[in-house]
Amino acid sequence: MHARDRELLAGLSRVNSKIGSVTVELLTLQPDDAGYASGLRALARQLVQIGAALAQRAGELDGTALDPAALFNDPGDENHDRTERSQL
Repeated sequence: MHARDRELLAGLSRVNSKIGSVTVELLTLQPDDAGYASGLRALARQLVQIGAALAQRAGELDGTALDPAALFNDPGDENHDRTERSQL
């Protein structure tokens, strides 16, 4: 495994390890719309960034181009992977 992949997976682990505590924090912030929105936005940003990094690395490994719109498909829908490969 490449050092870059280890770093990527370590980043995923960091985000994953914080999800429980962030969820509890969001539950306590829920009555405060501004604080709650800010917390949701911060969590979303972290999840999107790590998701995009994982998808980009997968594309580097198998030669697929990253279509950012495909990241929003149903997680169980792998049709976008086949489509990306067939477009190369």
